Order: sequence, then C-alpha cells, then structure tokens
Amino acid sequence: MKMIWAIIRPESAQRVITALDAVGIGGMTRLHVTGHGKEMGITLGAVHYKEIPKEMLMIVVPDNDVAKTVMIIRKEAQTDLKSAPEGGTIGDGKIFVTYVEDTFAIRTAGKPGGT
Repeated sequence: MKMIWAIIRPESAQRVITALDAVGIGGMTRLHVTGHGKEMGITLGAVHYKEIPKEMLMIVVPDNDVAKTVMIIRKEAQTDLKSAPEGGTIGDGKIFVTYVEDTFAIRTAGKPGGT
C-alpha cells in the first residue's frame, strides 16, 4: 500500500475528490493547510503573504491504484490549460507518494490490515 499526499489549490480540491470518487477511490482525509512552494507566497498591494491557503489530501491506496490516483489528481488539480498552455502554473501543487507498512482499524480493536 501507498500513501499519497496531494497539496493542491483550494479551488481544485472538490474537482479532485469528485473525480477520485467516480473511480471508486473515496477514502481520504482532507486538511486545510498553509504554506508556499516556488511561488514564495502572494503579494496583494503593499502586503506580502508568505503563507497561502492550500488543501492537503491524504489517500491510502493499493500499489496497483497509485498511477491512476496520481494521474487523476494531476489532471484535476492542474490550472486550466487555456490560460496556461505550457501545462499549469506555479502553485498548482505537489504530490508525494510514500510506503505504508501497515494499517490498524480502531473499530475492530486494531487488527492488522483493517481499513
């Protein structure tokens, strides 16, 4: 199993969630976070905001669903290609994939493999 961490723009979060639900990938955690990447924040008038709002989705999937999940997130979270023909813009987000060694369900007294 793998954990997919997707840090994306808030305005694209619901599109990503809806697209993942449509293919049966529905179990996830959604967090409101702040931060910045290459865009180094945003300047509005004379004020510079270093931390900008983002959404983080945490999704655990079987190994054979990783590529499909990442593809859906990339497609739905990328800014409109009409306004960014080079393929999205800085600040669209980042996807991280890590190994999940084991899972334990709380409801079933922590038996290994429970999801």
